[in-house]
This record gives sequence, C-alpha cells and structure tokens, in this order.
Amino acid sequence: MAVSGSDFKQWLERRGITTSASELGRVTGLHRVTVGNQIRRGSVPETTVVGVARGVGIDPITALADFKDYEDLDSRPRTPTAAEVLSQVHHADLMVELQHRFHEDLFPRNDQVKIGFPHDGSHRAWIDAIDTGDVRHDVAEKTGTAITYLFSQLSDNKLTPIQAVTAARVSGTSMVAGLVVVGLITMEEGDWPVDIRETALMVMKNEDLVELIQQRLNLLQRRLRQRKEALEYAEKLTDLIG
Repeated sequence: MAVSGSDFKQWLERRGITTSASELGRVTGLHRVTVGNQIRRGSVPETTVVGVARGVGIDPITALADFKDYEDLDSRPRTPTAAEVLSQVHHADLMVELQHRFHEDLFPRNDQVKIGFPHDGSHRAWIDAIDTGDVRHDVAEKTGTAITYLFSQLSDNKLTPIQAVTAARVSGTSMVAGLVVVGLITMEEGDWPVDIRETALMVMKNEDLVELIQQRLNLLQRRLRQRKEALEYAEKLTDLIG
C-alpha cells in the first residue's frame, strides 16, 4: 500500500514543498520520471514520502503521520519491547552469545552483534515477538492481503510499512518500531539506541537465551523443509512437462 498521489501533492503544498518532479527527484535521489509517474498514477510509496521528508529536514515519522493511514503512528511510546529488539538479532549472534557464556575462554565477547537487520527471517521473528493472538490474520484482514500471500511476504522478508504498522497497532506495541524493523526509517529516526540489540542480548537469562535459540532453529528447520519440498515439486513439474 502507498499514499495517494493527490494526498501527496496536498501534503507537499501544506508543507510548502515544491511539487516539481525534477526538484523532488533531486531531493529524494530518484529520477524525476519515477517521481512524476508515482504522482500521476496515484500511488506514492512511503519511501518517497520519507525521502522527501529527509531531504527538506522534516522528521520522517512526523511526515508519515500527516497521512490518514499513519495519523496515529507516533501516538504510543517509540521504544520497542525487549522481545522486539531480540527478534532483530540473528540466530548466529544468539549462538555466539551462548558459546561465550559457557566457554568464555574460547569465545570472548566483543560486545557487538555482528549481523545487521533486517536479517534473514527478521520480519517473521518480529511478528512472532509481538503476536498476542492471531496477528497474521488480523493484518491480512485489515490490509486486504490474502493470508497465503502474507505468509509468503514474511518468509521473504517483504512486510510492507502499512502491514508493519497494522501489526503493531493490533498488538498494542510501538508502531514506529515496526517501521524500523522493515527498514523504512533508521534506528536513529526511531529513537533506538545504537547498542540496543547488544544490551537486550547481554541481559537475557541463560534459559531464555536457550529457548530463543531453539525457537529460531525450529523456524530454520521449517524453512529448509519448505525449500526442499518446493525444489522437489519443481523437479516433478519439470519431469511432467518434459
């Protein structure tokens, strides 16, 4: 989902920002034809709104909140829960921390999480971290997304900004955090401290760390099984077609 072209133009005018496609292209780094087409077709991606906001010195979160679908974006504390933060730590970093705790002499800690985010599986991990019931079906219903397609998006790390905000909205968590997770805004813009993942990881209890690693390994095993089944299906289909 994106904002409408007419709403985008009205926003530009209210903010005293040029509506010239050439100038908007210069501000955002996009080609002027790309920006012009987005407006003309009536579908302007949130990335363009954020790009314009950054280019003219407006807080991206404030800019997005000017649009109806995001008007409550900053109505809750921006701080993510510990579970949300840990969902953005790759399973490899989780296992490094576990090794350090039990074999400190062999695996010294360097106080840094190595793998950035979004990492492979981070969108699904975040949804799992905030799920208080049936968040996937709620998001699918409220955004008009087929549930099977939503599952596919989560597997491919392609959750959209409006889906992320909707998921946070129905789960009662920070909607700003959802936009950090999908990469629309930066950690700094979302008020995430630079070392927030390291801090959350280091204060975890051993049993909680082991449980989280087990959950991630189960997810990884499921994904590997799905890939194997998809490959076998493709091979059978190829044989049938000849």
